Amino acid sequence: MSEYLKDNNPDEDSEKSKKTIVAGIAATESARISTQKAAVEYAKPDTYAGNRSLYDSASAKKRAKDVAFSGGKDVYDPYTGEKLVKTVKEAKALYGDDWRNHIAESDHIRPLKTVFEENKLNPWIKNEDIKSVANEYVKAVSGKFNNAKRDKSNKEMVEDENYCKSKGVKFTPEGREAALNDEKMVQKLQKKQFTEAAIGNIAKTGHEAGISGAKSAGINTLAMSGTMNFVAVIKGEKDPEEAIEEMVIDTGKAVANGYVMSSALTVVSHTLSASSAKFIRALAESNVMGNVITAVVATGNTLKRFAEGEITTRECLLELGDKGISTITTGYSMAVGQALIPIPIIGATIGALVGSALTSGYCSKLMNDLKIKELEHQERLRIISECDQAAAQARAYREELESYLAAYFQDYQDCFDDALSEIRLSFEAGDADGMIDGANKITKKLGGKIYFETEEEFDDFLDSDTVFVL
Repeated sequence: MSEYLKDNNPDEDSEKSKKTIVAGIAATESARISTQKAAVEYAKPDTYAGNRSLYDSASAKKRAKDVAFSGGKDVYDPYTGEKLVKTVKEAKALYGDDWRNHIAESDHIRPLKTVFEENKLNPWIKNEDIKSVANEYVKAVSGKFNNAKRDKSNKEMVEDENYCKSKGVKFTPEGREAALNDEKMVQKLQKKQFTEAAIGNIAKTGHEAGISGAKSAGINTLAMSGTMNFVAVIKGEKDPEEAIEEMVIDTGKAVANGYVMSSALTVVSHTLSASSAKFIRALAESNVMGNVITAVVATGNTLKRFAEGEITTRECLLELGDKGISTITTGYSMAVGQALIPIPIIGATIGALVGSALTSGYCSKLMNDLKIKELEHQERLRIISECDQAAAQARAYREELESYLAAYFQDYQDCFDDALSEIRLSFEAGDADGMIDGANKITKKLGGKIYFETEEEFDDFLDSDTVFVL
């Protein structure tokens, strides 16, 4: 049994698993913090109403008017054809009561509200992005057109003739076409710009989260690996050079994995936080994906060895149980350790070491008990198998004996049937000799002595002094 249980002692794979779990938990926690920061950075109001100031740009509108009048030439409304002037004073002086048709104002070719509504649910677009892109396309138009348009699109203005008439807006034929073309062109350009902005934001946020995760995973792994290797050197299990080399390798792997995990988790979690499904949002907010990935990474080697046939199903399940418990316990212990020892990294490292030690002891005992139980179970199965074989053999002997007995007694059965039949028939016919003959057949078959064979001999036997012995 000792030979059977010796492979349950902590080995190199177990140590690697603990370091992987610590790095994974550190990266996952870093990703959680990065995701919270992203939620604040990319937060947008639910409605446009009351939030126009977040997106409107006075400087962009002033620049549009300055550009329109910068050439020294007459300026006209591109849609109504009305001549425009730059100031209200000039408009009133030149046009009197019709001054609104001639005062130049800045119009967002695509309304701010429209641009906001199209991008408010995009988790990778900031308020600053909406403001920048929307205010890039501003054109000088008449005050009357601008006031009538408000949050309407150019297309809505062109197609709603009754509304335009009620507001005193008159499109020229060329102006109608220009209004529609301007809107289509700007919509296409804005779509491209927002796509580029989102890609840039994803890359920037992912990289920052990756750097943070790499740092956290690397420092925690270095602390834990250093402690474990330091103990191994003191015990004489490793040379200092070997310990340092292993620390460098462990830390390098943790940094690389921490960057990838934290970056990917942050990007995925923040993306899913904008999902319309409450369940998906809950997964993202509770960091379930990070814990799942940590568990998968920690158990990956076990699953690989199982797939390649290096370990049995039982061994695979035992190892998965060990690593699953380690993941939960280590994460909890890291948090407790950091709370009890509020020194960055040190508290978490001590907690992780204590947690992994407790887990190893518990899992070792559990696996020993399971293996002992399995040995006992195997012994029971062996005994049951032998009993089954003995029972099967006994049944075979019994069946063989019964076949012999059946064949042996069949001859007796036939004799008894004939004799009894003869006795019955002779009795009915009053034939005493026939009855005696039938009885003598049975006596002969059973090996008995015949004293008489006829009625006359039976009478003589009765008259004799011979003693009858059964």
